Amino acid sequence: MPQQELDLVKRLVQKDDCAWESFCRDYARPLLSNIRLRFACSQEVAEEIVHMAFIRCVKSIRTFDPQRGRLFDWLSTVARNEAYTLLRKNSEHQQRTHIDSKPCQHLEQVDQSVLPEELLAQKEVQALVLDTVMALNERYRRVLTMKYLEGRRVSDIAATLDQSEKATESLLTRSRQAFKELFQKKLEGTNHREGEQSI
Repeated sequence: MPQQELDLVKRLVQKDDCAWESFCRDYARPLLSNIRLRFACSQEVAEEIVHMAFIRCVKSIRTFDPQRGRLFDWLSTVARNEAYTLLRKNSEHQQRTHIDSKPCQHLEQVDQSVLPEELLAQKEVQALVLDTVMALNERYRRVLTMKYLEGRRVSDIAATLDQSEKATESLLTRSRQAFKELFQKKLEGTNHREGEQSI
């Protein structure tokens, strides 16, 4: 873990107000994107989950162990647990009725030939895009989220993953290809089922 992050954790444990402001400011946006993608929920619900996660972090920051991973990974785990709790209490969100097109519009950049604008206007395809990303392995899913939903630069992603920019570019290429192939299969499967129903 970078020394800067270790120093931040130390200040968080000491209840440094400036450190907590910095922590919330730097981590809220990527965490929000992470939650919206993982749970396909509305902006409002995702914001509530993120708010709950930060409250939980304030209470449990002393349990964070830098030997077990990065600070954002720990925060994401806390947020996922809060999301499961909230969504269990509010089952209507589990039906994915609040999906909007914004995450899908960003992901269109992954491969425009696979995701034309007219397809992205369809709710079914929007859900399919999210399902496809969630079906990818953790490494591919994470790098695509950082690049296309969080809008982060390759250099920033490389630093987060603790690898070179060249290796990160290669990972992005493989991730985009995996997304393209899986999405195409899912789309063809959906079209095939619709064709059978119309016979």
